Amino acid sequence: MAERIDYAKVAEKLNYPALEKKLDELLEKAPPKRRKQAADVLAPLTKKLRELHTKGWSYKQLCEELKVSGLTVTVSALRAHLTKSPRNGKAKRTGKGKSAATSAH
Repeated sequence: MAERIDYAKVAEKLNYPALEKKLDELLEKAPPKRRKQAADVLAPLTKKLRELHTKGWSYKQLCEELKVSGLTVTVSALRAHLTKSPRNGKAKRTGKGKSAATSAH
């Protein structure tokens, strides 16, 4: 088990003015660039990919077509991207997890 940090001792040793100066300097700089993710690259294609999937193309087939065009993406990454709500980034509810009693109503 990891040793617990004694923050009282850390606070005693910490040079707050120097740390505050360093943080002020960071405020004036641009943040480091974020590494691109599959969703960043797929974003311009989302509508078309969803349409193709709705018409019967499997995630695997779509991944194969994307790979031929130079975009290698895993089936799970594509599925995760296409099942997110366009408004808030949360996954859509599909109703597959409902019990038989719930869906009978």
